[in-house]
Amino acid sequence: MNNNIWKVVGGIVCIAIALILFPIVLDGVQTILTDANIADYTGLEAVASVTPLLVFVGLIFSGGFLTFTGVRDSRKSSNKR
Repeated sequence: MNNNIWKVVGGIVCIAIALILFPIVLDGVQTILTDANIADYTGLEAVASVTPLLVFVGLIFSGGFLTFTGVRDSRKSSNKR
């Protein structure tokens, strides 16, 4: 049961990190997109534009999934008693 609690805590921490990291990633991408020499790099603008969405969705999904598995396993172990 102790392992399940750590899954839930880890999932919540992962979601918190996603919410903290998102503005930082947006600022970094905005810096890249406002660079005058961005046309020198093929495809950089498209990749940089999608990066904040991928980072945010990936961290939110992984944190939510980890929390979900922790709660699910905790309920399974409590029903066995």
